[in-house]
Amino acid sequence: MRFNKIAVALMCFISASALGSEDEVGVSVAITMDDSLSFSSKAPLLNLDTLGIWRVTPVVSALAFSQTNPSSGAGDISNAQLLIQKSVGDLQFFIQTGVYSVPVLGKPIIRTLSNTVDTYGYIPNASVSYILDQNWSVTAGKLASMGGYESTMTFQNLNIQRGLLWDQTSSVSYGTVVNYAKDDLSLALTWNDGYYSNKMNWLGASGAYQLNDKQSIGLSWVGSTSGNSQSNANTPLLQNNSQIMNALYKYSGERWYLAPYLQYTVIPVNGAIGITSEYQTYGAALLANYRFPGTAITGLGSAKMSLPFRLEYIQEKGGTLNNVNSMLYGPDSSAVSLTITPTIQFDGYFARAEGSVVRITNPEPGLGFGANDAKRSQFRMMLEVGLLY
Repeated sequence: MRFNKIAVALMCFISASALGSEDEVGVSVAITMDDSLSFSSKAPLLNLDTLGIWRVTPVVSALAFSQTNPSSGAGDISNAQLLIQKSVGDLQFFIQTGVYSVPVLGKPIIRTLSNTVDTYGYIPNASVSYILDQNWSVTAGKLASMGGYESTMTFQNLNIQRGLLWDQTSSVSYGTVVNYAKDDLSLALTWNDGYYSNKMNWLGASGAYQLNDKQSIGLSWVGSTSGNSQSNANTPLLQNNSQIMNALYKYSGERWYLAPYLQYTVIPVNGAIGITSEYQTYGAALLANYRFPGTAITGLGSAKMSLPFRLEYIQEKGGTLNNVNSMLYGPDSSAVSLTITPTIQFDGYFARAEGSVVRITNPEPGLGFGANDAKRSQFRMMLEVGLLY
């Protein structure tokens, strides 16, 4: 679950630190992955003598898409990254470096190089962790943000594109997080700069409880503790002054994986920084995956096939017409989306197609789809192929 993804990564670190042989070092890649794709666990080890043994994991993928309103299509590299980690000992490190595309439902698709330069740079994640004991850990650096469910990179998620609810949450923050995990309970507390604002005025907390071997529940809150007038593509004025709450249920059985969740955001009035009206969003999503039985490939082994899909609804309340700031598509607008992403993976190689549709209701004039922003729906087809070593 994204709102506790820092804890998930650090628990991978803690588990690995108990392993003794080189063959076992860093078996788990310290990055949150959803249910449909996984790493091959064949990444090479790098022995740096006194600095310990590090694992270097390549991620390479290419993307093509076609869409309506406006009609367009293109191809690009979606990921060319190295995940570098030291996951043994009390002091551990994780570095994610390279280029990446982050396609989002209902938003223009930005070329990979431009997206990398204009968002989080060539090192979107770099952190150091100290493992106090088997229950406690602390990490600091450039981190994946707490809040929401989905992660940022395409390969981390069930679907190629990020969803409507994800678009209301931050992706990368500078900060620190304290994690506690014991038995079926995991907790996390964070202090960070929210939407990559360089102002350390966000706090957050999350908790998850494992009900049994198939089911878990979780709650989270993260939000601004003071006003911040900064406004740019990385740090939108409204979202960077928001409070975000999530409730999640997760089920993972032999064939089905289900992750329904609720999301509520609120931005209070703050005339001193240009927020003259209260804004709220109400969102609900169902992310699911059906895993087909393994399919034999003659002479090669077994391929893993699955059918992930995502259904979302989100509504905006508050705001005023003709205001440059909007949480969604204008005051009292709403949107629904459906995304289906059939996926196949053999060892570290994967391919997946995706069909998605976004339908908006009551958009403010000029905030719809198409050349004249007058259309209310957008269809998009995508294809992604790659390697998770």
